Amino acid sequence: MKTLLSISSHVVHGYVGNRAMTFPLQYMGWDVDAINTTNFSNHPGYGSLQGSTSTVDTIESIISGLSKILSLPDFDLILIGYCPNADVLSVVHKEISKALGKQEARKKLRWIVDPVLGDNGKLYVSEKVIPVYIEILTSGLVSLITPNQFEFETLSGEEINSWESCKDALEKFATKFKVENIVISSVSIDNALYCVAYTQESIFYLPIERIDCDFNGCGDLFTGLIANAYYNDNYKITPKSISNVLSNLHEILQYSYLDELKINNFEPKVVKDIRVVAAKYLLEENGKELVKKIGYL
Repeated sequence: MKTLLSISSHVVHGYVGNRAMTFPLQYMGWDVDAINTTNFSNHPGYGSLQGSTSTVDTIESIISGLSKILSLPDFDLILIGYCPNADVLSVVHKEISKALGKQEARKKLRWIVDPVLGDNGKLYVSEKVIPVYIEILTSGLVSLITPNQFEFETLSGEEINSWESCKDALEKFATKFKVENIVISSVSIDNALYCVAYTQESIFYLPIERIDCDFNGCGDLFTGLIANAYYNDNYKITPKSISNVLSNLHEILQYSYLDELKINNFEPKVVKDIRVVAAKYLLEENGKELVKKIGYL
């Protein structure tokens, strides 16, 4: 069975971080182990929350305990998402780098990074996290990164406002960092949204169908679906796999939106909880039609 270790946030109620990724991945045939970087009552979208962030000692202790059962190189994929501060991210970096430092481990294990920094021009985390992500990306150990536009621009120092600037920024990023695959979850160009992918073979983009609503946990679910597609395509990012992910994600978000509308009797501007369980059957859908709309840079 394919195995994945996810290191991200945890909430008791709602679907963000590990909660947004674990069930969909399990439904798609993954044996998922999760290390929680937070233990909150709910996500910040509710306006308030209680709980705590994991400490460096906690993360180190959990990984140490896990190593007595199986080692990190035993996983097919390791995925890291939200890390609350630079210290936690640094220890995660240290432990994964140690595992991938062995040449034998790199034949199987791949490291996927969702550099959760913020969105819409605002940081969710301390600026001190940024140089740690840059150190991770320059290590040559990361196989795939899934930032949003704000996170990509923050890490690269390049602004995207046209297809020309997008291509230029991706090429500079690939030169500066040692990451074979980049998937920017959403890029806004000419008032339209696109998912843009960089691989060693090509740079391509696919349109994103807008829903006039914000969805908490959408980025986490996107990364989980991308991880599954990347593995299933023999560690490659392809137009077909991205098409399927975008199609499945849109259908799940649309289902969530309509369910929220039905419950509240008005059009929601925010869906706090994506219906990842109720909409599980949509994970089996195939989005081939989007491939026809592919563009190359």
